[in-house]
Amino acid sequence: MSSRSSTDVTIPQTDDVERKQESQNDQPDEKVGNLSVNVLYPPDIGGRAWLCVLGAWFGFFCSFGYMNNLGVFEEYYIRYQLSSYSASTISWISSLQIFIMVFSSVVCGRLYDMFGPRPLLYPGASLLALGIMTTSACKEYYQFILAQAIYNVSISAVSGWFVKKRGAALGLSVSGSSVGGVILPVVFREVLKRSNFGWAVRSVGFLMIFAATISCLTITSRFMPKAVARLDIKRTILIPYLKIEFALIAVGTFLIYWGLFVPIGFIPTHARVHGFSATMADYLISIMNATSFFGRVIPGILADKLGRFNTFIACCTTAGVLTLALWLPATGHTPIILFAALFGFSSGATISLMPALVAEFSPLHEIATRIGAISAFVSLAALSGLPIAGAILRREGNASFTGVAVFGGVTLIAGSFVTGIVRMMLSTGKLIARV
Repeated sequence: MSSRSSTDVTIPQTDDVERKQESQNDQPDEKVGNLSVNVLYPPDIGGRAWLCVLGAWFGFFCSFGYMNNLGVFEEYYIRYQLSSYSASTISWISSLQIFIMVFSSVVCGRLYDMFGPRPLLYPGASLLALGIMTTSACKEYYQFILAQAIYNVSISAVSGWFVKKRGAALGLSVSGSSVGGVILPVVFREVLKRSNFGWAVRSVGFLMIFAATISCLTITSRFMPKAVARLDIKRTILIPYLKIEFALIAVGTFLIYWGLFVPIGFIPTHARVHGFSATMADYLISIMNATSFFGRVIPGILADKLGRFNTFIACCTTAGVLTLALWLPATGHTPIILFAALFGFSSGATISLMPALVAEFSPLHEIATRIGAISAFVSLAALSGLPIAGAILRREGNASFTGVAVFGGVTLIAGSFVTGIVRMMLSTGKLIARV
């Protein structure tokens, strides 16, 4: 009798032979350059794997950790630096930051598969330093847009190093963004009190450069880089969408990203409208990021045991329900603070588990490329979500956040529903299954 639980579901892979070879810990072939997968180390074990998680943690600290503070910067831009612009116009700054980070995965994913992480990390760290330091001198709208150039390969490296423990490893790695989201706004605010905007941003930049340097030194790949080859857009980006599960995950993630950054971007402004001081409104972002640390680590660990789709869908649905049931009617300090804490936890898995879902359908040697393929589509949601919410806010007189909350909550729930369709397809209609 099989010991495998009847609720477990085997997700079909496109590289079953390669995974069987890995499970046997085969040594690399002497003609490794001619193989489709050039395995250097076995998955899930070894100091190099966990050192990569450490490097990825710092990578997320200085990338998405900075993105998690977009509400703090946006509130400052609206009130001071760019006060002559509308909230909808200013929101394009944050949207373009997210778009550049996500869309760059299309190119970076392919380059990662060909060259490994280091040739991407070094110029990425340099662009990061240049971008954040240039931001400190910005006084016009267009300068803020041009100053943002951030990308890293943390997700691809960790996804490649881990198979069975991928959810936990990604959760630990992405938790770096939560810590960055707590520390960076505190540094920004405290320096701003004592100096000016330029030095506040530069102080944040020095921390980010330190974190990026550690990433450059510790992130490695489990695979031998593939031979240099031209980017076959049809095979790499378009063909994966012919697989219905991949296409539906892309649509579901698009909708989730549409709504995910709305509360993150607008909760400080919403709090100010309802009587919060500027300092307390900014601290809501720190509260949200503090709870998201646990929301990225704990669901990541649970995902490896309960199913990655199950955990992802549950967390995203909860985030959408909280947005509609708690943030929408909230006007007092207590419900707004409570929402920030609960939303931070429930939304944490959206960043950490999405790559794990993509990896379920991807050949090992093309995980980074496939993440790039789905990111090309999802980045459009990241680009347009905040400006749409800003336009809704302007239409409601910059005082009512009803439309903003409805937009964010409905899109989160809709994205969870579409992802749930894929989950039901994989489980052949079983409601109780580890998928």
